[in-house]
Amino acid sequence: EMEVPVTVPVVFMPNGEYVIPSGEKQPGVRTTQVFAGKISRSSSSFGLINWLVVGLYLLLMVSIGYFFMKREAASSTDAYFRGGKRIPWWVAGLSIFATMLSAITFMAIPAKAYVSNMNAWIGMWPMVIIIPLVVYYYLPFFRKLNVTSAYEFLEQRFNLASRLIASALFMLFHVGRIAIVLYLPALALSSVTDIDIYLAILSIGILCIAYTVMGGLEAVVWTDAIQAIVLLGGALLCILVIVFQMEGGLGAIIGVAQADSKILTVDWGTLDFGSSTNSAWVIIAGFMFASLPSYTAGQDVVQRYVSTPTEKEAARSLWLNMPMAILGSLLFFSLGVALYAFYQTQPALLDPAMERNDGILPFFILQNLPVGVSGLIVAGIFAAAQSTISSSLNSVATAYVTDFHGRVLKPESSDPERLKVAQSVVLILGVIGISVAALIAYTGMKSAFDSYNTFIGMALGPVGGIFFLGVFTKRPCGHSGLIGALVGFLTVLAIHFARSSGSIDLWPVLNGLISFCVTVLVGCLVGGMSKQAN
Repeated sequence: EMEVPVTVPVVFMPNGEYVIPSGEKQPGVRTTQVFAGKISRSSSSFGLINWLVVGLYLLLMVSIGYFFMKREAASSTDAYFRGGKRIPWWVAGLSIFATMLSAITFMAIPAKAYVSNMNAWIGMWPMVIIIPLVVYYYLPFFRKLNVTSAYEFLEQRFNLASRLIASALFMLFHVGRIAIVLYLPALALSSVTDIDIYLAILSIGILCIAYTVMGGLEAVVWTDAIQAIVLLGGALLCILVIVFQMEGGLGAIIGVAQADSKILTVDWGTLDFGSSTNSAWVIIAGFMFASLPSYTAGQDVVQRYVSTPTEKEAARSLWLNMPMAILGSLLFFSLGVALYAFYQTQPALLDPAMERNDGILPFFILQNLPVGVSGLIVAGIFAAAQSTISSSLNSVATAYVTDFHGRVLKPESSDPERLKVAQSVVLILGVIGISVAALIAYTGMKSAFDSYNTFIGMALGPVGGIFFLGVFTKRPCGHSGLIGALVGFLTVLAIHFARSSGSIDLWPVLNGLISFCVTVLVGCLVGGMSKQAN
């Protein structure tokens, strides 16, 4: 019979093992035994039925893409980039929702609420300002100019350099976005099965590249619409399972959440800009300017505005997106709180070796949902990542071919040549995205959600500022907008390095607000000085 130490120090080793060097096997009786151990990860078997469901679901998505490809989706650049302007408004609205949130929503937001609270949800409230702003001011510009790339507007309003720099920043941002959206479902796969995370990244990435090279925007938006429905339904199903499995049901969940301050604990009376901010107005402002550039200057979203038959239908797609964004995100934050209450009351069900919070939802799915159903939801995560990544790949190809290849490098190139270039860009960018995703997995990113919003501010904030100057001001000329964007980008870059060194404590999501406002302010000042000089 093994003697068990009573009073004992525990020494944790660098390799993850722990050693118990000495102790008492009973009060007053010493022992020289040394115990060593290591916490091992428990992984559920995904099972043949679940794998069949995943395979059939992904095959269905690819089949939809193939159907639209055969129906002229990839026969010309206009069809490849704008879907022939025949996308129904409700499909475009669902597509915008899936493109903006998708796998990031389904995994990172519940994980965020699980470890902290629902405070970040109020960051979605500014959608009631952003959507009307886009519908009444930005949308008419894009539809009137009949743009393929959103950045064509900047050349007509300012100059060619503004168009090219803004387009390049957009493409830079989407390298990071593709990597994070690729990383999250690969994390899900590696969390619930024994498949290596790097193999998962490679597999999902190759599928995305093949899908996007094959299909056009029409295939992308229709699969997006299906993903949006599956993700919302999957989140609702998970919440219902938790309610029925917990003793006390919904009331018990609310009780645990209130006792541990997991719902809304924001402070409406202070302004705290630190990384652990609890200030409501700071959260609202930060997330508003994290979202605004995507809706006003992101090619992936603007592409949907010009894919519908009329401007009225494009506006309807945006009005549909507003409640979906607010209520859909509420559903995902609520899921995170429900997961917390579930495991708080049943801690024995947790895996002590789970190191990354972003894996909590797939862990729950495999542990608690019926065979087949869990496979369907996990398949939805993968396919959602696929649809989001394909949107990014398609929009970057659109921006490159329209703004660089067709405008500057080879303006005399034929439409079939440009289509081939677009498909090559998809391939190259996909490989880069896979590489960056593998790097993220290697470094063990603490929260993909925070990192994603940090990157938005650095890359898209200045672009959003240039578009704002173009739509709402008459004074700033081309060079003043570019100077403003450069100062905005450098300001956020300096803040990022200062934050990393510990010199300042500033909430990373505020990067978008800072770069946007600096760009607009400097652009107006330089524009005003230029006018006086003339």
